[in-house]
Amino acid sequence: MMKKTTLIYILVLSLSHPIFSQTVIKDVNEAIELAKKNNLDLQISRRTAQVQQWNVTAAKGARLPQLKLTTAFDYNFVLPTQLIPAQFFGGREGEFRSIQFGVPFNLTAGLEGNVPLWNAGLKQEVEIAKANQKIGILQTLVLQDDLSTQVARLYFATVFTQQYITITQQNLANTDSIARIVAERKEKGLIDQLEYNRVRSTRLAIEDVLHQNEMAYQKNLNQLRVVVGDSSVITSSSALLLLSGEGSTLQKEPPFSLDKEKGLGRSVVTDEVAVPRLQLRAAQFSLAKEQVKKEQKLRLPTLSAYARYSEQAQRNQLNFLNFNEKWFGIGVAGLRFEAPIYSGRIRESGIARARVNADIAQMQLDNEKRKYESETQDLLITYNQSLNSLKINREAYQLNEENMQLVLIKYKGGILSYDQYLNVFNEVLNAQNKYLRTLADVMINGKLLEIRNSY
Repeated sequence: MMKKTTLIYILVLSLSHPIFSQTVIKDVNEAIELAKKNNLDLQISRRTAQVQQWNVTAAKGARLPQLKLTTAFDYNFVLPTQLIPAQFFGGREGEFRSIQFGVPFNLTAGLEGNVPLWNAGLKQEVEIAKANQKIGILQTLVLQDDLSTQVARLYFATVFTQQYITITQQNLANTDSIARIVAERKEKGLIDQLEYNRVRSTRLAIEDVLHQNEMAYQKNLNQLRVVVGDSSVITSSSALLLLSGEGSTLQKEPPFSLDKEKGLGRSVVTDEVAVPRLQLRAAQFSLAKEQVKKEQKLRLPTLSAYARYSEQAQRNQLNFLNFNEKWFGIGVAGLRFEAPIYSGRIRESGIARARVNADIAQMQLDNEKRKYESETQDLLITYNQSLNSLKINREAYQLNEENMQLVLIKYKGGILSYDQYLNVFNEVLNAQNKYLRTLADVMINGKLLEIRNSY
């Protein structure tokens, strides 16, 4: 009976408390893929690129034949009047008779068509629209690239604050153990109030560090959730294996080289740029050159064909639906040739401005190449140096962990003083921080280089 009551109680509790599903991220690659799928800024950028695609369609449509229906309704509330010599109507010479022209109501309906036979400017508009479309796509790739870098940094920041919390909890547990021993010794009169206060002060400082790390973890996790576009994201506990060097993503040997003929050490200043940032600059340079061509082609003549047919009804009363009344047709077709002669130097200034913009775009491309290569070299140097330091700091970390266990035993046994314990404890804290900082540098810079090497 007791078992049944307990099961019912558990069932009621589970139904009364909603269970929220969580997205567990196992590694940094999963975080990046999730961001590519859900990030709202990236989705907006993709939609903007789709708009550019429709701009290409619109530019191509301007070169096709155009046909439109035109209609107009006119109400002449005051009709024009002309004086006519009266002698035309049998009157006396020198006299005039006023004649009113037209009717109050006019309705016109017709079709009008235009065909651009030769218009270099319209053709160039298509090329410019295509260039803008390419820029829109590349802007999305650049945003995706920047997003991958941001996610990598936030992911590792979150994981390593988790690791700081784990280490700080262990440090706090060790200090609690010391505090209990000190409290017992104080009651027996073996130590004075000063040593007791120092132990308590150390414990409070470590507890404060723990709270600071917990706050940092929550902030990093919240930022990671915003970037990946999922408010339920948490990092996998398996990521903590990085601390012991058991993580599969931790490289034992440098996977990247500074050698100019290998890996990322090669020069990125090539004719064919595959990096999104450089591709974007190259596309902007191409757009600037197309703008120069457009301004130059605006100086060329244009030729188009047109045709127009309309019918007009004129009434003294609003009876346009009376088809027994006459409608009068008007039809015209022809060619229109236009050649610019003088435009107040507007076109000359447009060409000069476009050429300057093209020069600027060229310089921006060259500058972006140099900056990208310099950044890559800096990442390589930092990564390789961090990897070398990691071997040293890992060994130092392990030795200090052993020292911590030994000093705890000796202090509990009364062999060492608190000052001696505190010295070793501070050395352990320093070794922990150096190891984690170096490990973070290796993981972050290694992932950033991996992203760059994927192009």
